[in-house]
Amino acid sequence: MKKSDLIYIWVLISSYCAGIVAYTLSMFLLYNEEVSDWGQLINWTAPTFFTVNLLLFILSVFFLKLINKYFFWTQTILFAIVAIIPVYIIPFLSGFFNFASISFPFTQEGFLFYTFFLIAALVSSYGIWVAQKRLNPKSFLLVSFVIFILLIITIFLN
Repeated sequence: MKKSDLIYIWVLISSYCAGIVAYTLSMFLLYNEEVSDWGQLINWTAPTFFTVNLLLFILSVFFLKLINKYFFWTQTILFAIVAIIPVYIIPFLSGFFNFASISFPFTQEGFLFYTFFLIAALVSSYGIWVAQKRLNPKSFLLVSFVIFILLIITIFLN
């Protein structure tokens, strides 16, 4: 692994943490609730994010490059659209899949998970763009630093 590839790992970790922050803040701001079981949240989101989401992001970048439409905004919009797919996987991981789960993204809990994957997709898009274009990573490192500070605050306040 080259040193330049480490930015992609950092992007994924930062994006996942941004998703956790978005989930917990949405849960608190919209429903005035706190996360009761961090282990469940991580068990439901981490495998999906680091497998399905990662694959979707890679395929999205390849697709956009293939059709010669690889721009920051097209990547961001495509990432936001494909963020709905991992939300459909959550009922499988929680063991509650049935035919009513087709409407899961439109429930209160489904909306929280979409917020998780949407914010993670936005942060991923920015980080991947910085890495792909070999831009100065200081701005993304600043964003990820703020994300980690918010994550720490969220954990301690919860």
